[in-house]
Amino acid sequence: MKNRLLFPFAAVFSLTGAAHAHEPKIVMPGEGKPVAVPFHPTTLLLSEEENESGLSFYEFRVPPKTAAAPPHIHTQEDEFFYVVSGKVSFLDRETVVSGGPGTFVSLTRNNLHAFWNDTDEEAVLLLAASQGNFEKFFDEVAMAVQAEKPASAEDMGALIGRVASARGITIRMDAVPDEARALYFGE
Repeated sequence: MKNRLLFPFAAVFSLTGAAHAHEPKIVMPGEGKPVAVPFHPTTLLLSEEENESGLSFYEFRVPPKTAAAPPHIHTQEDEFFYVVSGKVSFLDRETVVSGGPGTFVSLTRNNLHAFWNDTDEEAVLLLAASQGNFEKFFDEVAMAVQAEKPASAEDMGALIGRVASARGITIRMDAVPDEARALYFGE
C-alpha cells in the first residue's frame, strides 16, 4: 500500500522538478560582464534573468579611500553583501559597522544604508540584489552619464538621484555619517 501512495507522488515530483528554465552557470575569474557605473569597478556575475529567483550577483571592487554608495533607501529590492577582501564600512540605518573578509551584511528594502572604503587598500565585495530590476538601474545610470556627460560631482549626484528616484531608490546625502563626510564631500 505504501508503494502505491508514494509512486504517484514521486512521479509528480520528478515531472515538476526535472525541467529547469535556466541553465547552470559557472563564472571564472575575469569572465563577468563589466558594468559601467560611476561609483567603483563593478562586474555582473549573474543576471536576474539567468535564474528563477531573480537574483543579481555582482563583484564590487572599491578602491582605497572611496565613497562607494551614498546613503539610500530601496523600495523594490534587498541587498546582501559579503566582504571577500579588504575592509568596508556599512551604514545600517544610523549604525556604522566596519567588516573585513567573511563579513556578511543584509541591507533590506525600506532601510537606509550605504557603504564605503576608508582604508588604504582595495576592498572586494560580492553583492546579491533581490528581484526589483536593480540591473536596469545600473544600465540607466551608465546611459545617462554617457548622454549627459556631467561636468561636476554635483551634476553627477543630481543625475544619479534622478535615475534612482525613477526606480524607487531615494538618495539621502543628509544622512552621510561624520566619519565618511571626507570621502563623500571632500571635507
